[in-house]
Amino acid sequence: MYHCVCVCVCVCVCVCVCVCVRCTKLCHHKAVELKDDVCEKQSAVTINPRHMRKAFRIMNELRSQSVLCDVTIIAEDVEIAAHRVVLAAGCPYFHAMFTGEMTESRQKKVRIKEIDGWTLGILIDYVYTAEIQVTEENVQVLLPAAGLLQLQEVKKACCEFLITQLHPTNCLGIRAFADLHACTELLNLANTYAEQHFSEVVQSEEFLNLGMEQVCSLIASDKLTIPSEEKVFEAVIAWVTHDKDVRQEHMAHLMENVRLPLLSREYLVQRVEEETLVKNSSACKDYLIEAMKYHLLPAEQRSTMKTIRTRVRTPISYPKVMMVVGGQAPKAIRSVECYDFEEERWFQVAELPSRRCRAGLVYMGGVVYAVGGFNGSLRVRTVDAYDPVKDEWCCVSSMQDRRSTLGSAVLNGLLYAVGGFDGSTGLATVEAYNVKANEWFHVSPMNTRRSSVGVGLVYMGLLYAVGGYDGATRQCLSTVEAYNPNTNEWSYRAEMGTRRSGAGVGVLKGLLYAVGGHDGPLVRKSCEVYDPATNTWKQVADMNMCRRNAGVCAVNNLLYVIGGDDGSCNLASVEFYNPNTDKWTLLPTCMSTGRSYAGQRKSSLDSVPLQSPDLDFQIKCKIYFYLKRGLWTTEQQSSSFSP
Repeated sequence: MYHCVCVCVCVCVCVCVCVCVRCTKLCHHKAVELKDDVCEKQSAVTINPRHMRKAFRIMNELRSQSVLCDVTIIAEDVEIAAHRVVLAAGCPYFHAMFTGEMTESRQKKVRIKEIDGWTLGILIDYVYTAEIQVTEENVQVLLPAAGLLQLQEVKKACCEFLITQLHPTNCLGIRAFADLHACTELLNLANTYAEQHFSEVVQSEEFLNLGMEQVCSLIASDKLTIPSEEKVFEAVIAWVTHDKDVRQEHMAHLMENVRLPLLSREYLVQRVEEETLVKNSSACKDYLIEAMKYHLLPAEQRSTMKTIRTRVRTPISYPKVMMVVGGQAPKAIRSVECYDFEEERWFQVAELPSRRCRAGLVYMGGVVYAVGGFNGSLRVRTVDAYDPVKDEWCCVSSMQDRRSTLGSAVLNGLLYAVGGFDGSTGLATVEAYNVKANEWFHVSPMNTRRSSVGVGLVYMGLLYAVGGYDGATRQCLSTVEAYNPNTNEWSYRAEMGTRRSGAGVGVLKGLLYAVGGHDGPLVRKSCEVYDPATNTWKQVADMNMCRRNAGVCAVNNLLYVIGGDDGSCNLASVEFYNPNTDKWTLLPTCMSTGRSYAGQRKSSLDSVPLQSPDLDFQIKCKIYFYLKRGLWTTEQQSSSFSP
């Protein structure tokens, strides 16, 4: 026994001696001399994130084993052992509790009454691990608990999760939840979502269960995205009817926010006036009379009638819609259809008052104008104006000359009608329309007669007339000329590489495209592009199909060509050009009817025009259309015609 002990002692002594010897040797090593300036330049701080993660992992393991824990947090019947220093470092709520003079700072056990035990456990786990999983099941308890403990990152994660869950059936509930817990960003986004999906939201149980003030707040918004004001009226009636005995007394207050003047006369008479809830309220009847008076006023006087109910709603965003008006299919037609880029579908809107093809189409001041054209018997000088808010057409002042297959554009607040065919000869004349004065006047004529001419506005506020047909020489044209409104003069620009009559003309990224068209019997599928900065044309990829008299417009940095004819039949197909890939792609969805001779064009400094000559249908380019009815804001439009 003693022997063993001696051995152990000897071993220990030997070890100590060895260590001492080695330490002594190290002490006798000559110190490395470093200059002060070198030390300053080469010293560095080493950060090891793995060390921090490891430290917190170990602290969490110690917590789970109740090792070195100095406080127990209690919620309901759940007790959680923890370390004060960790809780104080990772949670502002506990930092204030444990570092101040609060009674809890000295207690071994601290009770939290506002949070359930399960949720508190999740949040304390987060303090130790920086990890948390937000789900549909826990988000409604996590968010308020995180707010109480001032864990802003967790609260933010909950809000971000709820944003991804927004749906027409729950957005109103999420909005109320966000308001209750002071989540400003979530509140605003939920409110915007409800406004943008109003038509679907009002069909939900959440909407029917809203309080009166909440309904008023929603329907009073200028930002509602709706196909027409009918949706708002019907929503009010549905909400009141849901608990009629209690809610019908609120009709007057609710109807104050329904913009009845923006409804059609037919709807006012056939639906609103016949609604019992309206009949039983004198205030509602006054609102109906106000709407009727609004409709009786001439268009130019309606702006003098200013109330919240005559103000057009201005949604944050509108669906992008391509509008095709009238056309030749194979005779002149009245139908108007629109393509919704978001829903990828075509839908019908109000028909033209009369048959019209080979007309010009522009958007200006919230109104779409169909200019001139051919009604199947005569070239006309009439102009129809479409109000997308009411989904109605009406007549405005006629042009001075009859024109079909004209080009049209908006420049400096004036609507220009360029060239065309009057039934006997091609025209070089150009006239402009002043909307405020409701009158047309001539400006300087072009240097060349042009029917089936394409018009575009792309550079320095100049109006370009591209190609067309010269009735005097009986030739399709390759020439191009530009109009300067400041000097009231036309001047020639570089010619296209090929003759084109009935070409589609559109503008994309500041460049002017001439698409398809024909030269005599030859219908083209070629396309060339003009750079006004260099005054040069160059060829780009051919379309998939030969087209003349087609509409052209630019949407989302793509150039769309709509309909037209291939020399034997009218086309319902649509294809688009991507300048980045120099490729044309057919749109999977076609128009309901094959159309050619549709004029579409829009030119203004704030929205570059596109046009397609020789078309009887018109296409609205890059406009934002409130589904069936709404406000239009145009970024680009196009129009063109042929004789």
